Amino acid sequence: MIITTKEKLKKAALAAFAQKGYEGATMQEIAEAVGINKASIYNHYKGKEDLFLAVYQDVARKYEKLLKRMIRDSENMEIRDKLLHMFKEYILFYYKDLHISLFWTQCLVFAPPELRENLYVDIVKREEPFEKKMLEILGEGMQQGIIRRDIPTKMLLSYRAMRDGLLLWMRIVPELSGEWIEVFWKDFWLGIQEGKGGGEQQDETRNELKLKGSPDSQPADKGALSLYTATCLICHREFGIPFTDYRYKDIKYNRCAYHVCDDCGKKIQEECQKITGLSPESIDFWERLENRRK
Repeated sequence: MIITTKEKLKKAALAAFAQKGYEGATMQEIAEAVGINKASIYNHYKGKEDLFLAVYQDVARKYEKLLKRMIRDSENMEIRDKLLHMFKEYILFYYKDLHISLFWTQCLVFAPPELRENLYVDIVKREEPFEKKMLEILGEGMQQGIIRRDIPTKMLLSYRAMRDGLLLWMRIVPELSGEWIEVFWKDFWLGIQEGKGGGEQQDETRNELKLKGSPDSQPADKGALSLYTATCLICHREFGIPFTDYRYKDIKYNRCAYHVCDDCGKKIQEECQKITGLSPESIDFWERLENRRK
């Protein structure tokens, strides 16, 4: 199959925009990547914005096809399996194509305001059938007593935050390969299940971690512990989690059984900031997107 110059330009532009953003990528480097003069680009595209939007349309169509395929392929699955299938397929799709994944970040966070507004509107429109289906699945799970009753839109935001957060971690932490998807999914699923969070799951969580009681401060209730010693997910070293640390409650109440030490956590935060350009105080994108829908 012969690839046209126009298609070659879009492929080169995708890589440039993904790595450097709209402002950082230049028409000159895109032309050089294809092996043509800069002036020749204008035989195919009106300018940088026109080329950027052409790349966006291709990426958005792939995204839309992915959403439709996930819905179709999971149609006859059980509630839990539907949610897991779409969680896993989404992550693997973007994990395997770094340029498309990074391009989305550039579009949604760093594109010029005059472009970003139109992109938001287009993305929301493309996502409407998928979001509607997801809310139906969550609602059905609540009706059947499988999923605890809550606000479906809030639960969907939690689902997306876990999914997109894990995808980001997998890109910057080599140890987090695809096999970890179901590990993190298990934590999310246990959090939304009806009637879960104690008994059997507490025993399972405690068996996964080494537990130590503080000799200076005995817990008031029989089931409480003053100090946990956990193994860091990244460096695999043991580290203590005192009862004053937020992670202590996460483990005690079975919200999460996997943690990183302070040193690795700092490195991950620095890498996230380096890749996204966002500060820790930046407003979460999905929260802004949800407010825009209201």
